[in-house]
Amino acid sequence: MIKIELELPDWADERTIYVMAGIELIAYRFPGKTWQVKSSRCNMCGKCCMKLGERHPFPVINGRCVYLVKRPGKNCEEHECILRMHRPFGCCVAVLRNVSECTEKFEKR
Repeated sequence: MIKIELELPDWADERTIYVMAGIELIAYRFPGKTWQVKSSRCNMCGKCCMKLGERHPFPVINGRCVYLVKRPGKNCEEHECILRMHRPFGCCVAVLRNVSECTEKFEKR
């Protein structure tokens, strides 16, 4: 377990704050709310990229992002984004889109 302690300016309390590890969201806090810290990681199912609307920043075919591909290897149920580190921030915080099948879970701290 890593403990991070920060002193942030007062105006930051009015903002949403995200803590990332590379492209993975590990904690967030909405204004006036408590911190949410990741307790369960992504299983790479890709379902968060398969039910997209028209407002997605990349091309979508039948609700699925064109950059989502099946991951090579034994488990053909795993997916990955071929944009990798170049994907937009909104894609990195997919759990905030409330995909019911998502394995990423956050708990209050």
